[in-house]
Amino acid sequence: MRIPKIIKEIQEEFNIIGRENELKQIILAHSVRKHLMLEGDVGVGKTTLAQAVATYFDSHFFRIDCSEDTLTHNLIGYFDPPLVISKGYVEDSYVYGPLPLAMMNGGCLFINEVNRMPESTQNILLTALDERMIEIPKLKTIHAKEGFFVIATLNPAAHVGVTALGEALKDRFIWIHLDYQSPEEELEIIKKETGASNSDTHNVIKISQKIMQKTREHSSVRRGSSIRGGIDLAELMMKYENPRNSKNWVEASIMALYNKIELEDGLARSKKEVITDIVLSVLNESDFQ
Repeated sequence: MRIPKIIKEIQEEFNIIGRENELKQIILAHSVRKHLMLEGDVGVGKTTLAQAVATYFDSHFFRIDCSEDTLTHNLIGYFDPPLVISKGYVEDSYVYGPLPLAMMNGGCLFINEVNRMPESTQNILLTALDERMIEIPKLKTIHAKEGFFVIATLNPAAHVGVTALGEALKDRFIWIHLDYQSPEEELEIIKKETGASNSDTHNVIKISQKIMQKTREHSSVRRGSSIRGGIDLAELMMKYENPRNSKNWVEASIMALYNKIELEDGLARSKKEVITDIVLSVLNESDFQ
């Protein structure tokens, strides 16, 4: 298996910038038929990589987005009451969930934010992951077809609203960590997403990336902005008649970043004040004024 060739093909086909090491790890794990758990902050591209890999390996893609309300029937499926009354407990009366559909089709089950799934629902996964089979009461036992695999994404435990994953469940996955990408790669991503071309827009991109990166390093910020913050900020700034005006940068940055950062607890300062400080410090360090 020529891993560098596969990495390049995935990058080109799905417009993925960088991520060579993470793609290598994913390909290696997939080659030995292991299930994958991708851990990283919001906006680092976990879903993009999962969809790209599933599509590249010609797998049907089934998705479930988790929350504290994700119950067993959301994952497995359920008997439709009116159909049961008219037909009984037969296959035509059953609405399959994403897990059995992925197993029956030899496809990829993508579990978004698995650590928001209640523990009781997590436990349903164990037999499917380990023995590659599930039992649907009153209907049948499903054995996974060749090619079935699971990719789960995991937010850091510090995030609000997450549930601790059981050791038995974690033991069934290969763990891959996704960090923020390098500044150079983020610049390329922002450039690609905004369609920037001339020198002025290039400088807007550079400053947008620096402001976004600074939110991750600031002592008052618990969770900094994802790449989406840099993209949104650059796109907003390109619409201003004067992209060299510091007031415009502050205004656009508050608009773009306010919902994308979380401050440390107990701060007397507001998000607007923290973002303003970050923007002005970046502009002071820049020659773009």
